[in-house]
Amino acid sequence: MGHTSPIPSSSSSPILVVDDEQDIVLTLRDLLEADGHNINVASTGGTALECIKLHSPSVVILDVKLPDMDGLLVLEKMTKAVPGLPIIILSSYTTLDDVTGPLEEQGAFAYLHKPINRSEIRTTVRQALKAYALAKKMERARHALYESEIRFQAVFQAATDAIVLADHTGRIMSWNKAAESMFEYTAEEMFGKPLTLIMPSRYREAHTKGMNRLQTTGESHVIGKTITLHGLRKSGQEFPIELSLNSWMTGTHPSYSGFIRDLSFRESKKERPLEFQNV
Repeated sequence: MGHTSPIPSSSSSPILVVDDEQDIVLTLRDLLEADGHNINVASTGGTALECIKLHSPSVVILDVKLPDMDGLLVLEKMTKAVPGLPIIILSSYTTLDDVTGPLEEQGAFAYLHKPINRSEIRTTVRQALKAYALAKKMERARHALYESEIRFQAVFQAATDAIVLADHTGRIMSWNKAAESMFEYTAEEMFGKPLTLIMPSRYREAHTKGMNRLQTTGESHVIGKTITLHGLRKSGQEFPIELSLNSWMTGTHPSYSGFIRDLSFRESKKERPLEFQNV
């Protein structure tokens, strides 16, 4: 018997039953359709592998004895084709572990014995559907996070101002291309390096004290403000900058972002630099 496609049910994702015993197939179909599931059926391993491409099932119930190939080979191919797909193994064998090892290690969600225990089948299918729904939700969240990161990086790297991100210890986590051009260090060179590397030496002691005070008391004179001071290029050249500092929480510790504008080419509106002792 080849695969069949019943009238789709809008209430449930399809379940693929892979078995060449007609009485088993009919029993499973009646049982699962009564629960509102949409059932597809394949009687051979080859048809089953085509079915997962055509119907994208949320659960597979797979017999290990098929007329064209070993069911465990079908299991292997399915888990490679659709990672995370819950596959419930059906077998009349007392146990397969002695021959194959634990089926969980081969990608099976569960292993059930024939003859069919209706309550056990229904419970296992519900658990498999919940597990698959959770896995898909996590995958969507990971994808959304990835897309968000891509968008952030596009804005981050295209910014005309230098953007420097630092952790709670004052070590640089990231900076953009504008910062590379401004300070003459690549992002790779600066990863994990202290912020003091890009400030004149006269600021560094006061900066360290200010960071310590910020960590112990939460007090800062510059977070959320825009100030003018001097930066230090890799070449050793000092230059006037405008700095806007912000902070946010990452876990239990704050992180910091600095938006920096090079004031070297401003001929007017010269301001007296605010030294780091006011941090």
